[in-house]
This record gives sequence, C-alpha cells and structure tokens, in this order.
Amino acid sequence: MYLKITENLFHRWMILIFCLVFWNTNGHSQNIEDLLNRKKDSTSFIKNMLSGDPFSVTGNYGLSLRSYNTDGEMVRQTPLSSTLYANATAKLYSITIPVSFILNNLDNFSHPFHKEYFQGMLSNQRNRLSRLGISPYYKWIKVHAGHRYMNFSNYTLSNHNFLGAGIELTPGKLRFAAMAGRLVKAEPIDLALDRPNLPVYRREGWGFKAGYGTNSDFIDFILFRAKDDANSLENQVITEGILQPEENLVMAIKGQKVIVKNLQIDFELARSGRTRNMNDDRVERSGGLSLDYSNPIFRRRTSTSYGNAATANLTYRLGKIQLGAGYQRIDPQFRTFGAYFFNDDIENYTAQLSGFGIKNFSFTGTAGLQRNNLDGSRQASYRRFISALNANYQVKTWIFGVNYSNFNSTINYVLSQDQDSLKVVIVTSDVSGNISKSLTGNNGAMHNFNLRGGLQKVNQNLETPAGNPATNMYYANLGYNLRLKSDWNGNINLDYNQNSLSGIRQDRYGIGGKIGRSLFKKKLDLALGTQAYRGSSPSDIRSSMQTNSSLKANWKISKLQALQFQLNVIQNTRITGSSTDKFSELIASIGFNGRFEYKPFVKKNTNPKIDQKDEK
Repeated sequence: MYLKITENLFHRWMILIFCLVFWNTNGHSQNIEDLLNRKKDSTSFIKNMLSGDPFSVTGNYGLSLRSYNTDGEMVRQTPLSSTLYANATAKLYSITIPVSFILNNLDNFSHPFHKEYFQGMLSNQRNRLSRLGISPYYKWIKVHAGHRYMNFSNYTLSNHNFLGAGIELTPGKLRFAAMAGRLVKAEPIDLALDRPNLPVYRREGWGFKAGYGTNSDFIDFILFRAKDDANSLENQVITEGILQPEENLVMAIKGQKVIVKNLQIDFELARSGRTRNMNDDRVERSGGLSLDYSNPIFRRRTSTSYGNAATANLTYRLGKIQLGAGYQRIDPQFRTFGAYFFNDDIENYTAQLSGFGIKNFSFTGTAGLQRNNLDGSRQASYRRFISALNANYQVKTWIFGVNYSNFNSTINYVLSQDQDSLKVVIVTSDVSGNISKSLTGNNGAMHNFNLRGGLQKVNQNLETPAGNPATNMYYANLGYNLRLKSDWNGNINLDYNQNSLSGIRQDRYGIGGKIGRSLFKKKLDLALGTQAYRGSSPSDIRSSMQTNSSLKANWKISKLQALQFQLNVIQNTRITGSSTDKFSELIASIGFNGRFEYKPFVKKNTNPKIDQKDEK
C-alpha cells in the first residue's frame, strides 16, 4: 500500500514539474520548424570545415617505474609497477581528435631488469590494465570510441567508464547522446590465491539521452540499460551459488528552466527496475512500456524490484546573495548500474543560503530535515536535523575559515557482485577551523603560517549503535613555510591526532620538516625531508615510533621534458612493551614526462587588412 501511494506521488511530481517547466515555452515549436526546414548549404559547410590549419597535434606523455621492498613486514604494496600514458589532440582543419592511452603493469619482481619482467608486460593479462580512447569532434558533433566515460544524469549514466562507442549531437537546440559498451570486465575466480577473489560477470550496457534546449534551459529524456553476461565466466560450476547475473533498466527525465529573471528550477526524476537473478522465472504482466510491465527491453521476473529517485532545486539570486530550496528522495530499491556508488533510502528537505564577495566575506549554508526507512522495512528509523556551513573571511594578509557539517549517507556499492548486499550507514559530524597568515620580509623572503584543527565524529550504523559505537577523532596542525630569493625553501610542521573508540584512546604526535633548493637557473629542484610520528595508547600495546624520510629531485631537461626521482624510507620501531611489529620499507620511483606540439602547416592569412592589424 505504501509503495503504491509513493508511486502515485511520484507520477504527480512528474506532471507538476512538466507543467512548471513548459508553461513559458511559446515559440519553441516555431524554432523546431525553422530548424527542420533550414536548407543545407554544402558549400558553406565545407568552407567552414576546411578553415583553420590543415594539420596540428599537441599533447603530453609520461613513463614511470615504482619499486617496493620491505624487511620484517608482510608485503603491503606491489613490488614493481610501471605506467605508460599519452594524451594527444590532433586537429585536421576544424575537426578536433583527442586521443588518450594508459598502460599499467603490476608484477612480483622488485626491479625492472628481471628476465621475465618484460614478458610479463605482454603476457600477464590479468594484472594489466589498459586504457585507450579517442573522442573526435567538430562543432556540434562528438564521437567516442575505446575507453571513455559519458554523463547522462546522476541517476542513470554518471561518468561511468566503458569500453565501446558513443556519440553526442547538439545541432541548434536539439540534444542527443548515446552509448554502448562494456561497463565491467569479467573477473574469474582464482583459487590459487591465499584469499581467492570473488568472480564478476562481464556487464554490458547501452543508453541514450534525447532532449531540447540550451545549457540553462532544457528538458532531456534518458534511458539506460545494463545486464550481466552469464556466459562470460569459464568455470560456471565454481561460480554457482556465489553470484547471479543481474539486469537493470533506468528511465529518467531531467530539466532546467529559468522561470523569471534570477529564479531557476532544475530537477531529475527517475524510475529503475533491477533483477537480481536473470535465471528466475518471468512474471508476465502486459500493459505498456512502463518498467513495471514485461516489455522487449526489460523482462519482469520474480526477483525484480522497482524504485524511484527524485531531485528538485529552486534557486533565486539577489545580488551577491543566493537563496535556494531543495528536495531529494531515493527509494531503498532504486538502483543504477551506470554509477560507481550512490545513496539510497533517504529523503531530504533543505534550504540553502550563500553569499560571495561581501566585504571579503563568503559563506555557504545548508539546513534541513532528513529521514530514512522510506518503505518501512527497517527495524529502526530516524528523523533528524541536518546542516552544513562553510565560511571564509579575509582581511589583508589574514585568512580565517570555519567548516561544519552533520550529514548522513547510506551507501551501496555496485561494481562487484560480492558487495551487492553491503549497506553502510555513515553519520559524520565534522567541525574544523583554520587560520593563515602570509607576509613578505625586507629581503624578499616569503613567510606563511598556518594553524588548523577540528573534530570528526563517525557512527557507521545508526540501527545498531551499541555494536557500532561512534569514533571520535581530534586533530591539530601547525605549519610554517619559508621561501627565499636565493631559491632556498623549507617548511616545518607539528601534528597531533587523537582517536577514541569504545573507550580505547590512541594519541599520535608528529613533527616534520623539509628543505629544498633550485639549482642551475631553476632547472634542477632538490628536496630532502623527514616526518616522525609517535603513537601511544594508555596500555602501550600499540605504541610505536615511525619515520618517513624522502629525497626528491626534478630535472627540467628542456622546456618540454622533465625527469623526476623520489626515494622514501619508512621505518617502524617497536617501543618497549609494545606488540607492534618492527619493519622497514624502501620505495623508489622514477618518472619521465613531456609535452609536444607539431604544426607542419600553418595557414597564412590572405586578408592584408587583418595582417596589418596583427603587426600593429
């Protein structure tokens, strides 16, 4: 009964916002008619496309190697890793073609000269992560191919990486985008590991967005579908009972409208269907293209559930002040496979107030009410007041800042099937402040002092506070930075942290410093630093002393290339009576990066008047 009432309210929301958005759309039909009746001028099109330089390419590239060794401690990082990347943007007349590439290799050797290392770069497919993508565009046409990401909306496809193809078209006020590809790579179970990984099916998806309007005044309809390939894992017997292939379909409508001057509304409404096991029996219900019915796009099954999500914001700008009101509701059963993570089972009513540049004072504040247990399935529910404040004030060389937040998040992780049932309720209260002072000495030395501190309180589960007590953390930091005209620079800092959980308190004190200098006309930068921490508890069971020393070098080979080197030595010393292990770690990394620009053909301006202006 509750869900039925919720769905009716959701549908009324859609009708109400549609009326609000389109009440002032006079003349739009005429614009569409003019656009469709516009004659194509092929001569003008070719002339515009061939404007600009015939060919040019710019970009950057880099290669890095990282080695890790440890003594007296289990291996916490990959012994050897390498990364090769390149980004280039080619221009063919007025057509722009951006290309990106990245190759990561993880191996068990601690140095790059092992005879099997280079073989591993080619044959070790399981540990190699490759990214190659291209997104050429010309005016209102943009095409994606390879490893790319696109954004339709927060509740459908939200910057999720995929391997496939996509297109974006924005002729005039028409808006269209579409994609299809692999969202998640199949991951078979590896029983040879000490802790075998849980398998993951290959997940394929497609979707499109169609709408009309401008960036500040538009309406979009979105459809996104994703499902697992049950045949993507070789050993189906082992995976039986561990995971099931899932399916997801989301329909959404998103829009933004300037109602009157300085008054704007933006909204998104979405409804999703999710099937936890595609092998379950179908439930035949016919009656339309709604997600609630079986249709050619999405088949309703016994494990299918549906959910709604809605967001609406109304803002009004009055000079340097902005007022706003917001509403957000996400049902517990709402899911989208187009986002890496999202909140659910939450409803917020909020009011916002912000101001910028008011006599060196800026602030942003939010306050409202929040509740959960929207479907009544939880044993416990809550209603609470939520708020956030961020304020900054600057007077001459002083800067003062304060932050406060008290929000709740119920997070579901969706990438791996083993985490589908994981639900974490996190309540965080955060209060912090900072003060900084900058000044210049008589000899041109630059001084900066910074003091910051705060309190964080985290409760990981509201429903079982006794089993998940709050964690309190206090922190403070005092820092000083110095930069001299002689190219010397340095800093020193003091740190303090205190954590308490279930009556157990642990304190951590730290002190550190760094000194550096630029040599050879600032072509070589050297820096040497160290940081020391001492952790202690009342019983000294987990007390230890840890130091982290580093040496960094950056050599600018030319205006376009640079070479970096970094060496870190971490040592953990056991204090008398402590059970903490003694260990040391050595981390070395070297990298090379550069940028390039190639323009073999540069068009000369044939208009002498323009040439004369440029010379002046």
